[in-house]
Amino acid sequence: MSSFCRKVVEFMCEDRLNRFISSFYELYKEYNHMGEEAFLREWFYRSIIRELIGYFPPSVLMDSFEEIKGSKGHLLRTYVKTYWEFCKNPRRHPVRVEEAMKFFGIEELTEKELQLRYRRLVKRYHPDRIGKSPEAHRMMVKINYYYQILRRYLSDRREEAVHIW
Repeated sequence: MSSFCRKVVEFMCEDRLNRFISSFYELYKEYNHMGEEAFLREWFYRSIIRELIGYFPPSVLMDSFEEIKGSKGHLLRTYVKTYWEFCKNPRRHPVRVEEAMKFFGIEELTEKELQLRYRRLVKRYHPDRIGKSPEAHRMMVKINYYYQILRRYLSDRREEAVHIW
């Protein structure tokens, strides 16, 4: 039972991380009153335990959870810290947009081109493909960081266009 519980907890952590990456800016707006560690405890850790407490004995769940937290905790903190830093000062967009466009090798920024370049880089550098090393995780943080900058920039431009009309 404990190995199954561990796999479920690991899956829940990865799912939660994917949801965080895809909507970190909205999460920051909702949770910015908390520090990074408090956010991790509340949004990642406690939510997973609350969802699973009815399915596994508490001792097995907590042992599995602590094991995953120990192995994935640093990665989660790295993601949250990186994205939180961006969100604390989003007005730095224009400088970061140029940097992000260079990172992806994009000359004309469109949603379609961004998505294409993003997918290519993820396929190339994903830890499941090249090995779960700290360098692979750092590269994925960088890819996702620049991707979010450009997505947010495109979103801001769409909103500005709507307000002009």
